[in-house]
Amino acid sequence: MMKLMKYVAAVCMLSMVSTGVFAQDETEITDDQLYRYAIMQEVINLMKKDISVEINKIIKAQEGMTGKRYKELAATKDDEAKLQAIDAKDWEIRFLKQIDDFKSKRIASIKTVNSELATKMVGDRGKDYKRIKDQLKSDESFKSRYDSIVASVSAAKVKAD
Repeated sequence: MMKLMKYVAAVCMLSMVSTGVFAQDETEITDDQLYRYAIMQEVINLMKKDISVEINKIIKAQEGMTGKRYKELAATKDDEAKLQAIDAKDWEIRFLKQIDDFKSKRIASIKTVNSELATKMVGDRGKDYKRIKDQLKSDESFKSRYDSIVASVSAAKVKAD
């Protein structure tokens, strides 16, 4: 978690010192905006990965619970009939609920961070974020340009580690 916090701090510093050197036509998404978007996505992905790490720690710490049993319980999606079919105990159902609550809170936090970064880091109150996201789905040359920037962000991350 400390590594994630250092990375987020570095991202924030980079976004503050970024000068738009890559600026192009105002109607076109700039490389600087793509760079910021890529960094933002990296932070969000790290946060998502952290959820799994924390859940695994909670499962290991829970007496009587295994990863295999947790997956079996989680696959029921809180369906009473399915829970009965796998002979779920009351404590297992409560544990499953605790994990679901934990996940929900973390996902809500990620959505908040994503929204904040999209509006404050990528630009134009989130409109540029949406434009980038849409264009990545529909424009292969744009996606290729983005992938190149992602590679540079990943290389920078490896150096930081």
